[in-house]
Amino acid sequence: MKNYKILFLSVLLFLFGNAADSQNVVINGKVNEANALVRLLTYNDMLTCEQTLVYETRSDADGNFIIEKNIDDISLAQIAVNLERIEILIKPESSYKIEINIPEHDVNASYFERQSPTLKMLEEKDDDLYYQYYMSGMIIDDFVMDNFNQLYRGRKLSLLDTLDVQIEKVLGKVKSDYIKENIRYRKAAIQMMINNDNAKKVTEQYFNKQEVLYSQPAYMNLFQEIFTNYLSSRQFNPSDLRYLLYSTYDKFVSYLKEKDVFLAENQNLAEIIIAWNLKRMYYEMPDEKAYILDYLKTMGQNTKNQYNRKIIEDILKQIDRLSFNSEAPDFSLKDVNGNVVRLSDFKENMLLVQFVNAVSHMTDYQFELMKDFSNQWQDTIQIVTIATRESFEDYKQVFKEKDYKWTLLNLENEILLLEKYQVMTFPDYVIIGKNGRIGMSPAPSPEQYLDFHVRRLFNYYKK
Repeated sequence: MKNYKILFLSVLLFLFGNAADSQNVVINGKVNEANALVRLLTYNDMLTCEQTLVYETRSDADGNFIIEKNIDDISLAQIAVNLERIEILIKPESSYKIEINIPEHDVNASYFERQSPTLKMLEEKDDDLYYQYYMSGMIIDDFVMDNFNQLYRGRKLSLLDTLDVQIEKVLGKVKSDYIKENIRYRKAAIQMMINNDNAKKVTEQYFNKQEVLYSQPAYMNLFQEIFTNYLSSRQFNPSDLRYLLYSTYDKFVSYLKEKDVFLAENQNLAEIIIAWNLKRMYYEMPDEKAYILDYLKTMGQNTKNQYNRKIIEDILKQIDRLSFNSEAPDFSLKDVNGNVVRLSDFKENMLLVQFVNAVSHMTDYQFELMKDFSNQWQDTIQIVTIATRESFEDYKQVFKEKDYKWTLLNLENEILLLEKYQVMTFPDYVIIGKNGRIGMSPAPSPEQYLDFHVRRLFNYYKK
């Protein structure tokens, strides 16, 4: 009997162990880049759009990769191939077979002229969720384009009934609540423009005493349309708001709720409306920045809603990221002699970091200006140029021919450093103050008053 019990327990452990090890989302992919860094990032929410890295792998020599991950709910996510990103909707207990194409980029084209990567869904086993999400979006977009005059000039609200007919004709009966809510709030956005009543009817119908849909893109897109300037466009007195920022958070909120019944009756929604507006006010009211940060921190500590707490934490994270005196992302890269150079090596000095890719007329021009500046600055600031792996050898030659004296580093495989510094175009510049703290990011290019800001910050750090 004892042996049977041991055997029975062993079988149970085997079964539960395998269940724990299994992943409920599997993505089999192929990309037209070999040995590329492939990441899966999920959105924390669809308001701040902050993301969490949940899986990382590399494509093989043929561009194949596999992502396997447990998720708790339907998630709009991004697959990142090196620094290129593309969205995908994933669902627990589902599998996908995809093909991603990364277009070749013209190094001379601007960031805004670049082609975006494309995702081709070859096979999905998710109860048609992915298909219905993207197909319903296309139907709604086409509907708006085809009926633009009647909707926005003729204000024919009844046309929305024909949109329902079109969606059902193509998709049949929509069963997923996620898709239903997405369609509902996409239609609400159209209704808001038709009503032309400062969003009063849509606010009452779609937000008042309704569940907050944190992970629903259409909901949060409409939220931003209606509530981003809520505290400045309604009955709130700007001078009262400014005065209350010097008071306490409780008095500030009490004032808002006394003036606005909607905020008073929608506690969870009111918190993120206030937090989102405080984020905007942070950038518009520089003299009150410290008070606004204190309010956000107090709100995050006091809220009883875990989702609101996370949103407020992410708002604070976004405000702090690459802001003045925040911690600069670290780096450890090799110079032209193969020696490792770290950010910490410059902690006693100001540092100007220049990010470059392919050699061009623009980089030649800016390097000549940098050479003049470096002669003028002397010990005011150290200069470091970080070149992409593909361009490093070319820049070594340029530095040698032009006798540039500052440090040249090879980005090599540390491409995520570009993401951490939010490098969108090349060349790009960042000023780092003493002790590895951000001085200015992004900083202007040499021909756009870079010298003025370097000297301004130098005088600041001298105090």
